[in-house]
Parts: sequence; C-alpha cells; structure tokens
Amino acid sequence: MLPDKTKKSRLPGVTPYVESSPLWTRAPGRDEDGKPYSDFMMLIPGLKQLNEAGIESCLVKIRQSLQPYEDVVVYVDLNIKLSCLWVSHHAVPGITQPLVQAIINEIPHAKVVAADFNPDENKQNQPALGWFSSFRYRLKAGIKLIGRDG
Repeated sequence: MLPDKTKKSRLPGVTPYVESSPLWTRAPGRDEDGKPYSDFMMLIPGLKQLNEAGIESCLVKIRQSLQPYEDVVVYVDLNIKLSCLWVSHHAVPGITQPLVQAIINEIPHAKVVAADFNPDENKQNQPALGWFSSFRYRLKAGIKLIGRDG
C-alpha cells in the first residue's frame, strides 16, 4: 500500500540557518482550546562546531526520534548558535520522559535542561514541589542571609 501523500506530518520541516525572531514569539504557548503546552529544552554540546553535513545529520536524528510522537509534539526549534533544542508538546502526563529518552537514544551527548527533571529517578512516591518552591529551597540552602543569625 502506498503512503497517503495528502496527510501532512505535523512535525516541522528542516529549515537550517534561518535568522528569525526570539523563541518566545515563535513557540506556541497554548492550543486552540486555551490549554497550555508543556515544553523542555536540551543542550547539544558541540553543535555549533559542526559543519553543514553534521548539522543536517543532527536535524534528521531529531526528526526521526520525534516521529513516533508527531501527535503530541507541536513545535521543535534547534538553535545552532546556542546549541539548544526546544520542544513544545501537548501536556500529556508522563510524556516528557519518553520524548527526552527518544532524543538521547539518537543523540547520546544531548543533555536535558530542567529544574527537577531526572529521567533515571522514579518520582511517583515523592511529594511534588512547584518550580518556585524548589528554586526557593535551593536558594535558601545555598545563600546565607545577611543580618540574620543561624
């Protein structure tokens, strides 16, 4: 059976080396029903030192890794200058870890950037701290307040 040419993939096409506006103006924040998207960022060390063929290879690997999740992934941005990959997706519980792992399977040196994300830990039995609470806790632990004893 031949593939249906009328069905267009929702994953973005490859458009390297395009000067564009800031990410916050391009990346979608909410779906058509007003529900917020989830997103994550990954660093890909050495990306900006790659030649054109190396960057193209990286783009193909990212596309292949996210292909099984094309119904969930809404936006992908690869910033070569910053060696940074941005992925926005529908807020499906538990989907971030498989997305990250799929990318790491193709690009093993890619590193996820997040406050409390560790794909190796099972956090089901741990109390969830919000981003601000977690940040505030780390701030208290790392800074001695001036003018207070203790």
